[in-house]
Amino acid sequence: MRRFILIPVLVGAVALGCPGDKKIRPSDTAAPIDTTPMDLSGVASNVPAAAPDTFRPKPRTGPAAGPAIPSAPPALMEAVQREQSFTRFCFQEKGQKADPSLRGNVAMIVTIGATGITAARVGDSNWSSSSGRAVNACLNERAGSAWRIAPGAVKNGQYVVQLTFSG
Repeated sequence: MRRFILIPVLVGAVALGCPGDKKIRPSDTAAPIDTTPMDLSGVASNVPAAAPDTFRPKPRTGPAAGPAIPSAPPALMEAVQREQSFTRFCFQEKGQKADPSLRGNVAMIVTIGATGITAARVGDSNWSSSSGRAVNACLNERAGSAWRIAPGAVKNGQYVVQLTFSG
């Protein structure tokens, strides 16, 4: 029985000991705010001068750094058009499956030797997403063997073949 009497006494003591949330008015703590309009154009500042621009363009490397590589001659472009199914395969299977909205441009550097195309690799590319890297890898792997031209049809040297891909 004593326990039941003790409980209301404890509840009352706790209630008297906690005065509750005291309401604080902004005027009790904040300094008065001066809202008078004034002209600040004559105020001197202590802001240091801007630092000189430190941007330095990266030196160009790779094929773009050397002498300009000419565009592909018509005989080489005919071979590229004839075997465009290979480039579409790389784009659709390697790129669009990962990113259906993938778009981009690729500049292939094609090397022509006495026997025809001796090498083909991606010289530069501009893709809408990182899925384009898989397309570049596929083009690097297959372009040299997919594109065929007759020996002597194109003068020996390097040429740029521009490819454009969109959905």
